[in-house]
Amino acid sequence: MTVGKRIKLLRNEAGMLQSELGKATGFSAQIISNIERGYTQPSTALVNRCAAFFGVPADYILGRTASRYSATDPAETSEVPTKIKSRMAQLQMSLPDLIGRSNLTDETCCEILAGKIMPGIDTAASLSKALDTSIDYLTGNSEYSCAIASEDEQDIILRYRQLSKKGKRIFLGMMEEMEEKTE
Repeated sequence: MTVGKRIKLLRNEAGMLQSELGKATGFSAQIISNIERGYTQPSTALVNRCAAFFGVPADYILGRTASRYSATDPAETSEVPTKIKSRMAQLQMSLPDLIGRSNLTDETCCEILAGKIMPGIDTAASLSKALDTSIDYLTGNSEYSCAIASEDEQDIILRYRQLSKKGKRIFLGMMEEMEEKTE
């Protein structure tokens, strides 16, 4: 399903007109229409505003996850450079590594990291893939840098959240035991 179709689905589920969604997100009905029809790609700002408005992760709108659960409240996209730098540090990734993995120009990467430009949706997708994280993390919609890669991982996380505090401790202890056995 395309980005436009997901936005249209969410809009229809909410019983809204394109003009109403446009007003709620600060964009014109024509822009919403063009995106829903697939004539244009949405900006990062539009995806984030739609995600915040509908209470879903930006990655859901982009089709990167089937989960409509958003871990935290959306934050300003000014966090993007900080989040990219943080994730690069976690991965011990250099700027040339990021440029190579994202297939972006060094000028574009440097301008994004300096906060001079906000990445468009395609650029944000390239960056999130290169950094093995979600667009939601990069834009501040999630505080967790790890992207969920499979339904199994999602099931584990959901079950973990349902455990009591004692159950979580037992689970983590079992994980540590498994790690020690495999070393």
